[in-house]
Amino acid sequence: MNKLHTTAANMQVQAISIGQIILDDSNYLTLWGKVLQADGAWKTCDLVTTYEVMNTMLRFSLDKHEAVQMSIVHKLETMCRVPDIIDLEAELGNPVVFDNLVFQLQSPAGDLDAYTEDLCYFIESVAACPAMPAKEETCALNDKAAAIDYGVKLLADTYNLYLGYVEVELEEGVARLKAGLEDDNRFSMAYYAWQFYTSKG
Repeated sequence: MNKLHTTAANMQVQAISIGQIILDDSNYLTLWGKVLQADGAWKTCDLVTTYEVMNTMLRFSLDKHEAVQMSIVHKLETMCRVPDIIDLEAELGNPVVFDNLVFQLQSPAGDLDAYTEDLCYFIESVAACPAMPAKEETCALNDKAAAIDYGVKLLADTYNLYLGYVEVELEEGVARLKAGLEDDNRFSMAYYAWQFYTSKG
């Protein structure tokens, strides 16, 4: 069951719905959408996060990965004004729901909290639900070969995202940051994983 826990400035949810993504020239994304509350009702709010967290969300949600990733890369390539918007609901027919994940949210502190009226949160991190078993179709728990292949595919997709950012003429350091590949070891692993899948055709 999806639950929501709150403190004075923090909240944890296990599902969010995204209708639109706002892009600008920073390392932050604004997501117009909803969060699922403990009573099962969706609460409309604005969510702000980094490209790194967004990439993590996509890696945990392979069924949504390619469509959302390509929408972001295409918008960066064709963006003629700042900020600009990706209307996922219009492009894909429905908002994109990310569920069975643990989202750590933080609301603005002090006067900003009163200004946003509890309708704006920063997504600090996202992780897989610890009690949720891996999906059989992506990685059987007792199948080590499938688990390794799954991890390699995620790394390859991350490098492919980096290439997309390079194609839209972002500087290498910025492209690596947005793709979550600022660590040199992770960047090398992603490159070799991408080479492996590219060679497979």
